[in-house]
Amino acid sequence: MHDWIRKLFVERSALFLKLLNHRWSRTEELVDGIVKVLQDVGITSGNLLDLCCGNGRVSINMAKRGFRAVGIDISEAFLEDAREKAREHGVSTAVRFFEGDVRNLGQVIGRVPQPFDVVVSAWTSIGYYSQDDDLNIFRQARELAREGAILFVAETMHSEFLSLKFAPNSCMELDDIILMENRKYDPTTSQISTTWTFYRKRGMDLEFIDTAEFELHIYSSSELCSLLRKASWEPVASYTSLKTLQPINPLGHMNVVAKAQ
Repeated sequence: MHDWIRKLFVERSALFLKLLNHRWSRTEELVDGIVKVLQDVGITSGNLLDLCCGNGRVSINMAKRGFRAVGIDISEAFLEDAREKAREHGVSTAVRFFEGDVRNLGQVIGRVPQPFDVVVSAWTSIGYYSQDDDLNIFRQARELAREGAILFVAETMHSEFLSLKFAPNSCMELDDIILMENRKYDPTTSQISTTWTFYRKRGMDLEFIDTAEFELHIYSSSELCSLLRKASWEPVASYTSLKTLQPINPLGHMNVVAKAQ
């Protein structure tokens, strides 16, 4: 495993959980869009696979819409929080969470009832490893899905956006935590290197907590669609927002919808 992945998602899971919880407020809009797209193709219920599920925001909210969800993540701390949230939302019997490396997807969830009708890879759940690894992940997901299943690669960054609006620094407030980001982007490799520095607010002062460094490959929309086709997923639509179904543009997120071939 890449060393930074374990450090960020396992060793520093308590800090990253604050960021995951921050994104829960945006999840209802995402799920509204997913459900609308699925209804348009006649899918109103079924089995859903949530790749790199974090603390279950997609799985749990889709379970509330009538789906049976399975989530996989490398962090047991994230999954413990997901199971607690599933109980709080009353969907414990409709969701199952598995700890494991998504690159070994078939092995980790091999005994789960299949096939899947829907597969979701939300936020920045791709680009952690090599492009060959990403291809293998989507191929395994295709093997676990039925013909005609729908895949969502949702809310992810794309290189067209970074070419126009790259910001080397930013700051975010997460309850009592301040997260400062410093980024470097290499357009020749579509690789972004990020350093996160966490501080705790102490009145008017900031107390240093920790730092985390990581790297991601940022796909272009055409590059991602080409990779999905190699994995037997045929892209059928690309949106900037799944809520509004606005077509993809360089100034927003990338949301690709693909169909299992």
